[in-house]
Amino acid sequence: MRRVLTESDKAQPYAKWFDRPITLAPQEIFELLDKGPVSPSDALLLENRNDLLKPGYLPVERGWCMMPDGSAFVSGLTRMPGVTAEMLEWWFYWHGLRGLRYAIWDSDDHYDIHVAPESLERRLNPDLSIKERGWDTTDVVTEDVGTGCMVLDISFVSPMTFGYDMAAFEKGACTAISANLGPHGGDPLVCFSHVARNIPGGVELRSRFWIGWNMVDGKPVRVGQGVPTEVIQGLAKGLAYHCPKEYHNLAAILPGVYAANAHIVDKLEDYR
Repeated sequence: MRRVLTESDKAQPYAKWFDRPITLAPQEIFELLDKGPVSPSDALLLENRNDLLKPGYLPVERGWCMMPDGSAFVSGLTRMPGVTAEMLEWWFYWHGLRGLRYAIWDSDDHYDIHVAPESLERRLNPDLSIKERGWDTTDVVTEDVGTGCMVLDISFVSPMTFGYDMAAFEKGACTAISANLGPHGGDPLVCFSHVARNIPGGVELRSRFWIGWNMVDGKPVRVGQGVPTEVIQGLAKGLAYHCPKEYHNLAAILPGVYAANAHIVDKLEDYR
């Protein structure tokens, strides 16, 4: 399945990025994943998420595993030359507004997206900063993360709401994109956080997914206990392979997409 461009899609200034060949992640990442799950004892527990703000690296920067309680953990690391925190914050504010914007991120696996109607006013509120416009809003996405086509609700939260130590955050991260997600209209099943920190010439994005967990009012909450183990495991493995694919391609296109489109203002009346 691949998005079929409409005439409206073709008229967009970013349409040229859809047919651009995807920039592949380094093969050694997939060779590492092919070795199988990592040890659960090396996984970052959601309660220890502030460890992402410390210098250096954690035991598992790329990999996945099932946890003893039936939940699952996924980790990814993407170096993004030429990318800034402002670009990432703009991307997550911007791409949910039009289906084609999501599709240029990963034209193989991203099919459609829209901002939930109740979130549009905040997403397009000019009185808020770009990063604030994303907080407390929901994107409805259609994609395949390796488990077949799904429609998902991704509900974004601020770093504070995700429970980060904000004093440590200001020292250890330049931005974080965090959310709860689950099947559209259903109960959230996953939470994730993509934490970026500055490196020479760009940023590196350290991604973590906790399947079977949500963040509620800054605290971890166990969810999805009734979901079959094979579903949790399939989702974890799928995300482990999907994450480097989409984020290495985003690293390649984001500076150009940002330069060509960040100055174009989306207005609320255009989405009603």
